[in-house]
Amino acid sequence: MGTRKGYDLELKEINDRVETMGKQVLLAIDRTIIALEKMDVVAANAIMKNDALIDAMETDIEERCIQIVVKEQPIASDWRRLASYMRMISDLERIADNCSDIAIYIKKLASLKTVTPPAHLGEAFSSMRQMVADMVEAFHNEDLQLAEKVVKADDVIDDLFEKNVQEIRDAIKADTDAIEQYLDYLFIDKYVERMADHVTAVASWISFITKGELNIMFTDRYARESKDDPQ
Repeated sequence: MGTRKGYDLELKEINDRVETMGKQVLLAIDRTIIALEKMDVVAANAIMKNDALIDAMETDIEERCIQIVVKEQPIASDWRRLASYMRMISDLERIADNCSDIAIYIKKLASLKTVTPPAHLGEAFSSMRQMVADMVEAFHNEDLQLAEKVVKADDVIDDLFEKNVQEIRDAIKADTDAIEQYLDYLFIDKYVERMADHVTAVASWISFITKGELNIMFTDRYARESKDDPQ
C-alpha cells in the first residue's frame, strides 16, 4: 500500500477527472443545441467525433477506480465515493452518447424540407442543460441542496416532453408530407428526456457520496421508469 498522502492525492485526481468529464459533457450539450438551431451538419459530425474523447475519459476513470480499490483496499466512505464515481461516469457517457444520437438526426433533418420544430423543444433542451450545469457545480461543492434541485427539475423536463409529443402528433395530422421530420424531432425530444434522467441519476450519487444514502425522490422515480423503459 502507498502512503495516506499518496492515496488522498489519487482520490482527488479521480474526483477532478470526474468533474472534467462533466464539463466536457456540458460542452457537448452546448454544441448540440447550437447545431440543432442552425441545422449545422459540420458541427453535428464534430459532436459525433468528440464522443470518442468522452468514452476515453470514462475508461480512464474506471481503470483508476479499480486500481485504487485493488491497491489500497479503501475504507467504507472512500469505497462509497469510488463506487459513486463509477456509476456517475456511466451516466455521463450515456448523455454524451445521446448528443451523438441527436447529431445523427440533425444531419437527417438538414437534408429534408424544413419544418417548424416543437415549440417547447428549445425550452426542454435549455432546462436539461441547466440541470447538467447545476449538477457539475453540486458535485464540485458537494452541495446537497443543489443536487436535490437537479432531481426535482427532472419533472419539468417530463412535462415539456409530453407537450412536445402532443404538438408533434398535431403537426403530423396537419402535414402528412412531413411525417419523417416530425418523427425525427420526436426522437430528439425523447433523447433530451433521457439525458435529464441520466443527470438526475448523477445528482443522486452526490447524496450517496456525502451521506451514504440515495435521494429518495430519485430512487422512487427510477423504480417507476425502469418498469416502463427496460433500457
